[in-house]
Amino acid sequence: MPQEIEITDDQVRLAEKYLLPPGKSFDGERVEFIKDLSTHDLHAVPGSGKTTALMAKLIALEQHLPFVDRSGVLVISHTNAAVDEIRHKIGHICPRLFAYPNFIGTIQGFIDAFLAVPYYKSVYRRRPVRIDDEIYDENHFPDYKLSAYLNKRGDGKELLYKYRLGNDGKLTLGLKNKPFIFPETSGTYQKILAIKQGLRESGFLCFDDAYILAQEYLAKFPGIVKILRKRFSFVFIDEMQDIDKHQYDLLETLFGDASEVCYQRIGDKNQAIFNSESEMPDVWQDRNVKELNGSHRLHPAIACIVESLALSPIAVVGNKTNPDGSAIDIKPAMFVYENDTASEVISYFADEVKRLVDEGKINLASDNVHKAIAWTAAKPGDKANMIKLNHYHGNFSKEHLKLKINYPCLEAYLHYYQQDAGKLASIRKSVLNGILRILRLEEVVNPETGRSFTKRSLVDWIKEQHADFYRDFKLHLYQITALNIEQKKSEALKVLVKLATEVLSKLGKTLKKSKSFIAEKYVPVAVAAEEVPEQKNNCFVKNGIHIDVATVHSVKGQTHTSTLYMESFYQINVGRKGQYESSRVADQLQGTPLAAGAHEYIKQSLKMTYVGFSRPTHLLGFAIHKARFDAHYVGKPNLNRWKIITVQPSPKPPGTSN
Repeated sequence: MPQEIEITDDQVRLAEKYLLPPGKSFDGERVEFIKDLSTHDLHAVPGSGKTTALMAKLIALEQHLPFVDRSGVLVISHTNAAVDEIRHKIGHICPRLFAYPNFIGTIQGFIDAFLAVPYYKSVYRRRPVRIDDEIYDENHFPDYKLSAYLNKRGDGKELLYKYRLGNDGKLTLGLKNKPFIFPETSGTYQKILAIKQGLRESGFLCFDDAYILAQEYLAKFPGIVKILRKRFSFVFIDEMQDIDKHQYDLLETLFGDASEVCYQRIGDKNQAIFNSESEMPDVWQDRNVKELNGSHRLHPAIACIVESLALSPIAVVGNKTNPDGSAIDIKPAMFVYENDTASEVISYFADEVKRLVDEGKINLASDNVHKAIAWTAAKPGDKANMIKLNHYHGNFSKEHLKLKINYPCLEAYLHYYQQDAGKLASIRKSVLNGILRILRLEEVVNPETGRSFTKRSLVDWIKEQHADFYRDFKLHLYQITALNIEQKKSEALKVLVKLATEVLSKLGKTLKKSKSFIAEKYVPVAVAAEEVPEQKNNCFVKNGIHIDVATVHSVKGQTHTSTLYMESFYQINVGRKGQYESSRVADQLQGTPLAAGAHEYIKQSLKMTYVGFSRPTHLLGFAIHKARFDAHYVGKPNLNRWKIITVQPSPKPPGTSN
């Protein structure tokens, strides 16, 4: 067991001072979790404040650092955003917690730092250049013959980019241990194998490589397990439901049966949603389960609906109230549409939000968030009768949802950036990513390290080596950002090309290999043929109500003031359960437990709706086609939980023919 440490009431009160609003305190179930330093799993409902409770525990542990046995605390979360939140909120309070021997970071960062990179250094006598999927893919250079052959195949990109160099030195599909489709003696196999070997030796690794190296490290040097258990006596995994199987297996190998480690896994199994390429295994096997049931996000009318969707049964208690302590009196709304009114659904939702604003039940504050979400968006080849996100909002583009490192042309970097808070900073980051892409295409590296530039290292290098240019560099970045916000993208692109050319010249290079990347024209994705004035990119605006349009995956973990969940077509029929989640979860919304052996699509639909329905603090909306509404909801007792709103066609302008 880890050293004996007791978290006191005074330490809990100290955490309350830093983490909660004045006059607020942790309730009994949270205090119990904060004080508990035994190995267990914590299942927490949406909006339960589990990460805040974890941070309170960390503040308390800070008071005991350094531990007498010189061990540390390991905190792992799934995303950089979650890690940044912890660092931002308690970093100034817990300076020792963010220093050696402790580690607070992502699962990928932990695997890289403690397993993959040390093993790579022991084999190749140097650090890897970069561990990143996009840059890894970018460094594949097949010869002309192989490239021509792969271009003719429908699966050519998968053959080139998705296969990895396995522990046995052979090609394997991702981490699935599926062998290459061609014999090892074939020319295609040998050429792709040589590319993968070259990437490994040159230090360009993908994320899968990190886990392959980590597994090989542990297989060859099993004593590393004992060393890590001695290094970390307290291990906390936040958002455990988001851990993939290979990550889960590694963590279990390291800490699963460690009696000398306090190992706590924290999350909500019902929110384990995966992308379309993932299977849906229940990788999280329960161990000594405790629960947080009270939700500070959901009010009772929404909580009872969310509870009925829980694939792993858990009580969901809605504790959300108005600021004055009064109950929130807002009934969830069903928006019943037909084929010709799907595009009116978001408008009706905006009207309902406006009505609640006018009644004083929703505050139209600047920090309030209103979103319309769906599981799936349209893809090439979809039939017209497959209702998906784009039927509700014709201008929806998945490319606007995520800021990436790489885009097919330089101009795209001026279009794709985070549209919400911090717009100036987000555009600047995207512009810098575009410059870095040019440097990589020109095969330019940092002359001081011999490795590819990062945004930070590029700015630092210019500041240190070309101080006279540094001021102009910053001014040009600002000019590009300002022009972009003013929608003068062609002018912004010219300044960006000029700036990239000047950066290259400081490095003794000129534009050569990146010319086609710069010249390539930006082609918008999924833009409606006739733009509706109220539909801008992924946002719908009406009567001052801004409603962001997004996928369910992209809003996971968020809190909204109001959320409209729009049913969408997903996969083929499952028995009589249909092709839409509105049909598949209808029984559970009526209180019927899920039958044993239920199809995976039904389980996925439950998790998807559970995540989507649990976002709003005030208004929950559910868009459902009249045919499915009539078939599965009309006449059922739990329908009285919902306000029913029938979506009508918008009036035609005078003089318009029918």
